[in-house]
Amino acid sequence: MELITAGADPDEMPFTPAIVTRGGTHVWLSGATAYPLVHKHPHDPEELAVPEGIAEQTRACLENLRVALDAAGGAVEDIVEVTIYNTDLDAQDEVNEVYTEFFGGHRPCRTHIGVDRLVGPGLKIEMSAHAVLG
Repeated sequence: MELITAGADPDEMPFTPAIVTRGGTHVWLSGATAYPLVHKHPHDPEELAVPEGIAEQTRACLENLRVALDAAGGAVEDIVEVTIYNTDLDAQDEVNEVYTEFFGGHRPCRTHIGVDRLVGPGLKIEMSAHAVLG
């Protein structure tokens, strides 16, 4: 198993952005929010400012997943499953628009779950994913 830190100091992060399993084919991507993928711990509130709109937060989540996947040697087309945690299911159309733009013709399996809140104030969406390389 290989831990992919995407540039973070592993001793400063309480989680790993991605893990590649033995054999190098499966990549597990930690939940990403609109927060910078690699950020200080304990948290610095100025570093964790997020856009208000769910479309912009969705775009940031997906880009953070891409950063971790790139560091693991994968590509967006390698993603086979996405789980979305959303505090505003009424905004599902906005999420889908950004999601479709990001993935293009690629359509991974997906679960979209409504939740009451996420890890920080102002966060509306979080996504985790699983990719298969090669």
